Amino acid sequence: MPSPQASDATQKFFGMDLASFSSDLMVAWGGMAEWRVLAWLWPELPVRLMLPDGLQVLCRNIESGHISDSDVALGAKYVAVLLPEDLILRRTMTLPKLESADLEAALALEVQSLTPFGLEETVWTYHIGQHDERACTIHLVISARKLVLQYFASSHADLNAQSTEVWVAATGCGGYRLMPGFGGAARRRQGKTWRWASATLCLVLFALVATLAVTPVIQLHLRSLEANHAMMLLQKKIDPVVAQRENLLRTSEQLENLGKLVGKPIPVLQVLDLVTRALPDDTSLLSFKLSGHKVSLSGLTGNSATLMKQLGATPGLKDVRAPTAAIKPLGSSRESFSIEFLLSPEQIGPAP
Repeated sequence: MPSPQASDATQKFFGMDLASFSSDLMVAWGGMAEWRVLAWLWPELPVRLMLPDGLQVLCRNIESGHISDSDVALGAKYVAVLLPEDLILRRTMTLPKLESADLEAALALEVQSLTPFGLEETVWTYHIGQHDERACTIHLVISARKLVLQYFASSHADLNAQSTEVWVAATGCGGYRLMPGFGGAARRRQGKTWRWASATLCLVLFALVATLAVTPVIQLHLRSLEANHAMMLLQKKIDPVVAQRENLLRTSEQLENLGKLVGKPIPVLQVLDLVTRALPDDTSLLSFKLSGHKVSLSGLTGNSATLMKQLGATPGLKDVRAPTAAIKPLGSSRESFSIEFLLSPEQIGPAP
């Protein structure tokens, strides 16, 4: 069994109460989250609000009213139902300024004495109105779970009361308040995830800015280390890079010599265009083959002898000959031909 001294040592550190430190820190963090300058970091998720008159509106912030746009509201992921005034009881009171936990405990006792319903059937919420350093005005809203479920069954039978949020209109402002005990857990979880992600990003950004502002010498030192490391790696890679460069030069020379031996390639499109312009109108090609400087044609023409003369007179074509004799199929008005010739690369334009 631990001694009282050991227990006190675990609860206090340099006079600071560790047991309440975490709760105080969360309260301070919650207060900072409500600052307007930080509100843009974690905007509330849009909610489609079902009004008692049947209208559907969009609410982007539960404390700032709604937007009367049913088309935009249909795109909201989360749904809430606004309770009509005849299903709720309101009570306004003035209490001393208390912490959140103490205030909720005091209000729970007040609800027990005010509610006309059974304690287990009572659902309630509150919001703070005018306040100063000593006192605050509390607007208390009370209803019964049975009445809420009956309202869902009669007016919103297609909605699930356990997953749908239940809202009540706030007193003295255009906003609303969430009635606990029904839906809203999914939206709170997603909002909490968004807040933690935003807070993490802000902390990381703050740490980076602080590092850049406080440790410029460390940055310069790291850059110098990176430069030295890169120089060492470069020195190690000099020999293989030089060898690769020499191999590349030898390969380039070999390719250049090979190109001189083989000659420049003849562009196919220019050759096909030249042959097409040289053919008469009554000639049609069945095959076209380009092999080096040699072209082989086959097709149908009105007069193969005239075609060979016309090809031979075309600049860029030479040594026109027919490897096989032209024949005229039975019942056809044109001759079937097969012609070969050589190209003059210097008379054929470069590829576009």
